[in-house]
Amino acid sequence: MNRSKNLFSTTTVLLLVFGLLNLFASGRFTIAAATWVAPIFALRYLHLQTARRKFFTFFLVFWLTLSIAWYGATPVFGPAHFIFMLVMAGVGSIPFAVDRWLAPRLRDQSGRLSFSATLIFPLVVTTSEYLNSSTNPLGNFGATGYSQYGWPIVTQIVAVTGMLGLTFLVSWFPAIVNWAWDNNFAWAKIRMGSAAFGATLLLVLGYGAIRLATAPAMGSEASVRVASFTLAENHIGELNELLDDQGVDAYRAVTQAVHEQYLNMTETAVAAGAQIILWPELAVVGVEEDVLATVARGQSLADEADVYLGMPVFITYPDSDRTWENKLFVAAPDGQIVIEHVKYGGNIFEGTLKGSGEIATVDTPYGRLAGIICWDTNYPQIVSQIGRQKTDILLSPSKEWAGINPMHAEMAVFRAIENGAAVIRQTDEGLSIIVDGYGRTLATGAGLADSGNYLLVDVPVSGPTTLYPAIGGVLGMLATAGLVVMMAYALLTGRRRQTDVGKEPVLSS
Repeated sequence: MNRSKNLFSTTTVLLLVFGLLNLFASGRFTIAAATWVAPIFALRYLHLQTARRKFFTFFLVFWLTLSIAWYGATPVFGPAHFIFMLVMAGVGSIPFAVDRWLAPRLRDQSGRLSFSATLIFPLVVTTSEYLNSSTNPLGNFGATGYSQYGWPIVTQIVAVTGMLGLTFLVSWFPAIVNWAWDNNFAWAKIRMGSAAFGATLLLVLGYGAIRLATAPAMGSEASVRVASFTLAENHIGELNELLDDQGVDAYRAVTQAVHEQYLNMTETAVAAGAQIILWPELAVVGVEEDVLATVARGQSLADEADVYLGMPVFITYPDSDRTWENKLFVAAPDGQIVIEHVKYGGNIFEGTLKGSGEIATVDTPYGRLAGIICWDTNYPQIVSQIGRQKTDILLSPSKEWAGINPMHAEMAVFRAIENGAAVIRQTDEGLSIIVDGYGRTLATGAGLADSGNYLLVDVPVSGPTTLYPAIGGVLGMLATAGLVVMMAYALLTGRRRQTDVGKEPVLSS
């Protein structure tokens, strides 16, 4: 009876601790350390259970905490958010379910988990994220590795492995701790396995430390002066209401006034010595006639001022059923459009024309330049084109909503590290940030029309060479193959315990 009470008390505490930490493991309130630690308690809880209904209890806690952590940060709102997160929780719980199914089959003669069991959880998580990022219309938004933004020594590994290297490392740690816990932290039994993980972690940290320590000092490299700014907070919904209520003339009057602001501020940036200038996503919203007229004026301005000008546009067609278009035009110093990019990410909830996913580049006196838009950055395998093309500077204008600020801008920093390219992300209603090819911050701003709207900084014209663009999704394929091998090994040669709890090793206090 005392044993049952003790078990109930222990497992309840494990689940409660997991729930608390999971609020901060991802989403709007992310704490990097929580992402490493939270799954420990979920794995331990599940390994101490036999009843299937206990997995449902875990799933309920998982779903509720995820729903809270991501409330306001998903592209669906109200009650639909919880339905959306139910699906996300279902996908996210698969690694826990597979680990609980297979790991107990990999016990040694003494009934303790073997070290090989620690590979199941990280392999499933890594495979799941690989498949999800390849098929999800939202890209890899919310991937595990993004939680480590605040730890630059850790994040440098994505230059080699991409995001999946971080995913494997972060998810291997809780499996290691659960294995050590299952073995009562007996040093004689866990020494070699702990050393293997420790060596891997030190290798990652050492690589990151050396890479940052040997990087050129900020401000010491050849550079180009970049200006970016946000002048008006454009809301498509409000503009649509204006169009419906007051007609196209009122709509055009409002949008044209904003266009004029951006053209005028561009002249100010030119006077400040800017050689590359970027506006935020949705800077030029309007009917086709007005948008093209503004772009033409921007071309003339670029020609006169001898600058590169990035002009994000959003073309609406109020009098036809034609699909709206979210584009980025880049005008060169001769006034010609050298990049015309159609947004390919997030179209599913934006309702705009979907781009091809081909990223154009242009050679400039300041290195090779490319441009994408906002949600496009959530597709690392597509963005890796810029690494293979040896791009030096990536323009990434963006429009955010409050729930994804500042996390969405922080996600874009990983594309800089992966590809060794500086990223200029000017945002409407969110964090604006300019980083170099190591992910080091050069400038930040609030991205609001009334505060922190103007960035002017010298950006390096060349970045480091990275391995990730060359290997792309290889790590994901290796993780998938490794998972298949581990599943076969567990099913064919692993030992299942006679009972799950009755013969469970006594819990250490």
